[in-house]
Amino acid sequence: MATPTSLQGIAMPWRTCNQCIRRHYLLSRGGGRPQPRLHLSTTSPVRSSSGSSSSSNASNPLRTSRVRSTEKDVANYRRSMILSASGIAACAIAMYGIIKLDLFGLEQTKQQQSSSMTATIPTAQDAPSPKKTQLDGPNGFPSSPSLITVHGQDPGAEQVATGTSSVPYFPATIRLPKALDAENIALAAGDEIALSTTAEKPADEEEYQLLGLGIRTVSFLRIQVYVVGMYVAKSDITALQRRLVQTAVNPPTLAGVIEAETKGGVITNPVGATAATSLVSTERDRLRQLLLDTGSGGGGEQQGDLVWDAILREPGLRTAFRIVPVRNTDFTHMRDAFVRGVTARAQKYNPWRGEFADEAFGAAVKTFKALFGGGANKNVPKGHTVLLVRNSRGQLDALYQTDVADKPTRYMGRVADERVSRLVWLNYLAGKNVSSEPARESVVEGIMAVVERPVGTVVQKVL
Repeated sequence: MATPTSLQGIAMPWRTCNQCIRRHYLLSRGGGRPQPRLHLSTTSPVRSSSGSSSSSNASNPLRTSRVRSTEKDVANYRRSMILSASGIAACAIAMYGIIKLDLFGLEQTKQQQSSSMTATIPTAQDAPSPKKTQLDGPNGFPSSPSLITVHGQDPGAEQVATGTSSVPYFPATIRLPKALDAENIALAAGDEIALSTTAEKPADEEEYQLLGLGIRTVSFLRIQVYVVGMYVAKSDITALQRRLVQTAVNPPTLAGVIEAETKGGVITNPVGATAATSLVSTERDRLRQLLLDTGSGGGGEQQGDLVWDAILREPGLRTAFRIVPVRNTDFTHMRDAFVRGVTARAQKYNPWRGEFADEAFGAAVKTFKALFGGGANKNVPKGHTVLLVRNSRGQLDALYQTDVADKPTRYMGRVADERVSRLVWLNYLAGKNVSSEPARESVVEGIMAVVERPVGTVVQKVL
C-alpha cells in the first residue's frame, strides 16, 4: 500500500488524476455521452483563425450583407434622371402651348380692358361746351352687360359675353323681318328667310335690342343646356317704358284684373298713373321687387305673375327670345321642355282666371308642338340658334338659324293664339320656378336701365 508521500512523487498531479477519474465515472453513469461543461474553456476559441474571409462571412449570418450590383444601380439612376428631364420638358412645352394658344382668353381680356379704358377716356369732342345746356341723367343702358366690338363682323356690331366658352357671345342687336308682325303671314313651314348681314338697315327688317341673357341649367349638377337672351324691338322701347312706369305706380291686383276683363280689358289707373313719365328711386325699387317677386312673403307667386302678365298681355310690344344650345340636342327635347312649362303654367293660372281650359287653347298647344317636329333636320347642333318671336298681337313665330353665315334662316311656323306665347314668356320671367334664374335677373337689370330715363329718351339713345 502506497503512502501519500509516495503518491506525491508521481509525475501526474493529484488534481489532474482526480479529474480523469471523475470523467470516466461520469461517462460510465451517462451511457457514454459526455456532459456539457458548466465552465468556460479556452481550449477551443470562438473565433477561428483558419479559413478565408469569404467563408467566415458566409458562416456568420450577422456579418452577411446583400451584395448590390453597381451596374444595376447606375442604370436605375440614369433612368430616373431621364424621366425627370422628360417631365420638365413636357411641362415647359405645355406651358408654352397654353400661353401661345391663349386657352384662358387672357389676351382677349386684356384687349377688352384696354378698349374699355380707351372708351372711358374723354376726348375733345366729348368735352362739355359752356354754351350748351347739359342735363344730368343715365346714359342709355348703364346696367346692361359690357359690350365689346367683335372683329370680322359688321361695322359697329357689338357682342355681349355669356359666361360660357361653348357660346361665348350674344349679339347686342338682331334683325328680324317686319313680315312677322303681319296678322296673316305669307311664309310656310320650311321656307327660307334671307336676313341681311350688312351694316345698312333694310327697310323690311326690324332691329331688336338685347335686354338680358343667362344660361339654363338642369339637375343639381348645374349642367348647362343653352344660353337664352330676351330682345325687344327698338321702336317699341317707349311702349315698354310706359308699361313699366304705370306698373310701378299702380301695380296690378287679381281683383283689378278680373274687373278689367269684365269691362272689356280696360284697367282703371289712379290719377297720374297714365301721365307718369319717370320714376323716383323708391318707385324703381318697388318695380324691381315686383318683377323679381317669387311669393316669399306668403302671398304665393301671384303678384309677380300678375305684373308680368299685365306687361305682356297688352298688345303693341314686340319681343323675342334667342336660344343657343351649348351641347348637341334636338327639337324633341326642346319641344318637351316648352310644353311642360306651358302646361304647368296653365294649370297654375286656371284656378285664378280659368282662361286656359277651353278647347281652343288645347288646339293651340298642339300647333305649338308641331312647330318642333324638326322634319328631316330634327337635330340642333351646338351653336345653332332657335328664335321665338312674339309680334305686337302676341302671335308666336319660330325660326331656326345655323352657325353658317351664308346659310339662310328657316321659318318653322306660327301659333296664332296669344296665350301660348304669353305662357312661354312667363316661364322665363315670372314666378319662382323659371327656366333660367340668371336670365330673369339679367332681363330685370336691363329693364331697370330702361326706366332710369324718362319715357321716350331711351329710343333716341338706341336708335
